[in-house]
Amino acid sequence: MGSAAVAAYRELLGAVLRSCREKAGMSPTQATKLLNWYSSVKIARLEAGAIKVPESELERMLELYEVPDGEAEKIRFFGMKARERPSRVTASESTFRAYVAESSVIKTYTDQLLPDLTQTVDYANALLSTSLRTAPSDVGREARERVEAQRPLTSATPPDLHIVTGEPALLRPVGGRLVLRMQLEHLRGLIERPNVTFRVIPIDRGEHAGLGTAFTLLTLAVPAFTTVYTESLTAVSYADSPDEVDAYQLAFRRLTEAALPEEDSAKLLDRRIDELVQ
Repeated sequence: MGSAAVAAYRELLGAVLRSCREKAGMSPTQATKLLNWYSSVKIARLEAGAIKVPESELERMLELYEVPDGEAEKIRFFGMKARERPSRVTASESTFRAYVAESSVIKTYTDQLLPDLTQTVDYANALLSTSLRTAPSDVGREARERVEAQRPLTSATPPDLHIVTGEPALLRPVGGRLVLRMQLEHLRGLIERPNVTFRVIPIDRGEHAGLGTAFTLLTLAVPAFTTVYTESLTAVSYADSPDEVDAYQLAFRRLTEAALPEEDSAKLLDRRIDELVQ
């Protein structure tokens, strides 16, 4: 793997280990003392994905946190990935891509734009060209990375992908009419897959729980872990505290209830494609 991929798995491993520690009811100070480490700074840096976790130390943590065998085996796999020597070729992988690759269920909601995990390279290029976080020289690479991140969705064992989007996302001509039409046609093919559901919240539904707030819930089956991914103008963030995850899970349920049924949503998408063909 490239250095970006190794760093991504290091962050993933750190987040999962933090979750295991919290489930074990231990504070960073308590875990540091029981592990015979010199300072709780080390555990903070480890859980932030800032440093590598040697295999021997990972085993001690799994034992201390009493992680079940099945979950421990998956965490060992994350540890192995995080310790790999980076190849000379930079991999187009990010932390988000690593989460997608390891997820069993993904729930994504957008209001004004189509979700990253559905975007074509031309649609992504158009969006990223206006980004305040992406340098002009990086636009093409990041657009390709978004498309690469979608590979697990069409693999032999894909995650379940649940999409809820606002109707404005189908109307906004990102990249122009042709780019939008091709984007919507790509989305139409994606929602035919058995692992994908798609619902639209019509504009006339008025206010709802997620108005103006896009987010993605990424759930790993083993170990049991969910994180919430959000973006702002200047940064991306991940949140996995139980209270935050529960709030976003509730919001997604309410958004699903506010949306049209799947069949009606597909018909609305078809109508929009037809309008763009004319």
